[in-house]
Parts: sequence; C-alpha cells; structure tokens
Amino acid sequence: MAVIESTAMLVARRYLRGTAIAALAIPVCWHLLYDGTMTVLGWSVYRWPWAVAICWVAYLAIGAVGALDIFGRPRPRLFWPLTVAALLVVAIVLAACPPEEILRSFNWAWGSIGWLGVIICWRRPITHLVAFVLANAAIVVTGLAIGDQLDQITLARLGMVVIGSAALQLGFAFTAGGVRAIAASVTRSAVARAEVADRRAVAEAVHAARVTRYEDIRDDIRTLLTELADGADPRDPLVQQRCRAGAARLRRLLAETDDVPDPLLHGLRAGADVAERRGVEVSLVRVGHVPDLTVETCRALSEAPIEALSNAATWARVTVVGSGDEVVVSVIGDMPEVPVAPRKGIEITAHTEGERRWIEARWQLQPAA
Repeated sequence: MAVIESTAMLVARRYLRGTAIAALAIPVCWHLLYDGTMTVLGWSVYRWPWAVAICWVAYLAIGAVGALDIFGRPRPRLFWPLTVAALLVVAIVLAACPPEEILRSFNWAWGSIGWLGVIICWRRPITHLVAFVLANAAIVVTGLAIGDQLDQITLARLGMVVIGSAALQLGFAFTAGGVRAIAASVTRSAVARAEVADRRAVAEAVHAARVTRYEDIRDDIRTLLTELADGADPRDPLVQQRCRAGAARLRRLLAETDDVPDPLLHGLRAGADVAERRGVEVSLVRVGHVPDLTVETCRALSEAPIEALSNAATWARVTVVGSGDEVVVSVIGDMPEVPVAPRKGIEITAHTEGERRWIEARWQLQPAA
C-alpha cells in the first residue's frame, strides 16, 4: 500500500507543480517582455519615471515571494502584505501617468497585476481573487475620476479591458483549482483502493494461517482418534493428556477473532503449538487491545513466555493483557525454576510456588522526553 500511496502522491504533486509553474510563468513573461518594454518606451511620458522603475522591480519581488508560498510551505501571513503591496504598485504607476495615459499601454500595472493576484491568492478561495480584481478596477476608476477622464467612451474601454483580463485570470484560477481538486481526488481514490487491497491481503494471510493451524490440529486429532480406535486405553494418563492438549488447541482456534496478523500473538501461538505437540495442555487468552509494537519489542516480550512454555510439563496458561501504553504477557504452569535472562526494555518478573511457576513480561510506553 505504501508504494501505491507514494505513487499517487507523486502524480498529484506533478499536477500541482505543473499548474504552479504555469501560474508563475505567465506573469513573469508578461512582465519582462510587455511591462518592461512599456516602461522603457514611456520613460519620457511618466511624471516620476524612477518610481515606475521601482514599481517594475517591486512587481518581480512580490511575484518571487508569492512563488515561495506556492512551491514551499504555506505562509498565510504574507497574503495581506503582498496584496497591499501589489495594489500599491497599481496606484503608484497610475499616479505617475498623465490622466490621458491611464488606459493606455504605458500604465501597464493595472492590466498585469491580476496575474500577480493569481499567485497571491493561490492557496485561497476564488472569491479572494475576485475581490483583488475588483479592488484593482476601483483604483483605476478612482484615478480616472481624479483626472476627469470618466466619459462614456473611457468607461466602455475600461469595462472591456477589465472583463477581458478578469476572464483570463479568473478562468486560469478556476482551471488550476479544478486540476488541484482532481489531483487530490485521484490521490484519495488511489489510497482508498490500496487500503482495500491491503486489508484483503491481510485477511487472506490470516485465513491461510488459520487453515494451516486447523490442518495441523486435524492431523493430530485424527492420529489420536485412530490410536483410540486401535485400542489405546482412554484411562492412560498420557492419552488423557494428549486429548486435553488437542481439545485446548481446537478451542483456541475456534475462539480466534483476529482480523489482522499480530506478531506478538503469532509468536506465542507458535510456542503454544510446539508445547501442545509434546502433550502440554495450553490455554491462550488475550484481554484488551495490543498496540502496534516493533518486531524487536514483540520478540523481547515473547521470549521469556515461550521459553517457559517449552519447559512446561503438562499444562500452561498464557495471558496477554494490552492497553494503550502497556502490554503484559504472563505464563503460569508446571515448569521447573529456570533462570530468566533480562531483555532490554522489558520488565520480567518470575515467582515459584510449589510446582507452579509464574513468569510475567511487561512492556510500557516510554514518555516522550
């Protein structure tokens, strides 16, 4: 599943990166070729040409900072400073133009600033870009009003340019947002399919393991029943012990409700099966939820109990108790007193009373430093 998920994320990132590169390439090319040319050609027309030149450079700086927000981690605090700076560029270039040049080519800022707005509003709803475009138009209308240029022809030209520019800029923003939404949807679908396939594979693995254990138990019970049919004495203590061990294994198999492979229980069951093949009657009980443990932790937790099971003479009871931050595995049975080696990260306790020996292995989640 991890491979499928990473592949889906890679495809989604490629789509997102492609739209982001397009959003950056359009204003950069437009600004360098068109805005730069108009700035040079209109140098003698501007009231304050150096202010226009500074605004031309500021446009690039705003775009560069916005690109960092697109391609890097989100920086929501930059939205308002970049928005104000971009609209200020529009106002300064407009003020530097004579009134009759406000709607002409030398006033390049108000026509191209919308593409800068696409970058600034990249991670925000489309309504933010709409508001940005309207604010840009409001600045131009204000400049026309101050310069006494608000006649019908000028307003018609203004409306035509605003609608045309906004259609391109908002259309691109809508398309880019749709691509991002589709990429996110494809990623979620791929991850969901991978999870379903993973759960199916896990269920099949669990089922196969149960079938294998059932076949082993069936063969042992068949052998035992065949011996009884051939004249084995049911009063023989060894025969009785084998019957109890087989019944315990069958009860445990029927009582299993796991739907995922548990490495800790898998190891304990393997140890119990080995002991039962020696005629030991073993019961295995799990209480609570066992958290996800590393392979090393599972091995350290199960080594002492499995060793105890291997030393049991006739019976043993294994109990696994799990919680969110603790797992305890205990074994009690008729086993000799054998020294238990310490395990790293595991607290082991052993106690003997008469013919019974009790061994407990405890793991606790260490609090973060």
